[in-house]
Amino acid sequence: MTKLKKSYRLTSDTVQKIEQLSFEENTSQANAIEIMVQQFFENREKERVALLEAIEKLVDQKLIENLSGMQEDLKRIRVTGNVIDRNVQMQLEFWNHYFIVNEFKELATTEKYKTEELTEAEVVVKNRIAHNRQRKLDWESKRKKDNNQTK
Repeated sequence: MTKLKKSYRLTSDTVQKIEQLSFEENTSQANAIEIMVQQFFENREKERVALLEAIEKLVDQKLIENLSGMQEDLKRIRVTGNVIDRNVQMQLEFWNHYFIVNEFKELATTEKYKTEELTEAEVVVKNRIAHNRQRKLDWESKRKKDNNQTK
């Protein structure tokens, strides 16, 4: 590679550093400047890589923190779903037995006939679900408020 002749105004401190590196490397001052420039760009790339790795670690840590709470919620949902599934399967077996023992010929669906008791049960269950949902929302908002106060 061809070298170009350039003139630069440098501080005496910079000139001393160039002379020192030139002496240590046993090379010319021009080569010492080339070494410094080359090392600068290599270090800049290393710093960029180190910064990216640090950011990656922080993002990973935050993701793990956030997902750990979600994992507990998902676990509770899965357990609840399993319990509900088991109860529904048991009810189906009981109803199947009930229909076999009583030798019913036809199924009276709620589309054909709905008793007052069934309507009342639906209202009770709907109100219970709404009440439990509100309790959960209140608990979550209290928990969020407590977490914000501790930070």
